[in-house]
Amino acid sequence: MTLNLTAQEMAVLEQLAEKKDLSKTAVMKLALRLLQTIDVRVEPGKKLLVEDEATNEKSELVIL
Repeated sequence: MTLNLTAQEMAVLEQLAEKKDLSKTAVMKLALRLLQTIDVRVEPGKKLLVEDEATNEKSELVIL
C-alpha cells in the first residue's frame, strides 16, 4: 500500500512517531483504531468532549 501525504502531514506523522517512540506505521495504525473507536461511539445525537481538568473548560471535538 502506498500512502501519499503532504509535506505538512508527513512532518506531523514524524513528530508524533518521535514523541510517542513509535514507528510511523504504528502511529498510522493507532490513528485508524482511534478514528474507528470514535466513529462507533459518536452516534447521531452524541458529542465527543475534551475537558481541561485545570479550568473545567470543555471543548467539543468534531470529526467529519
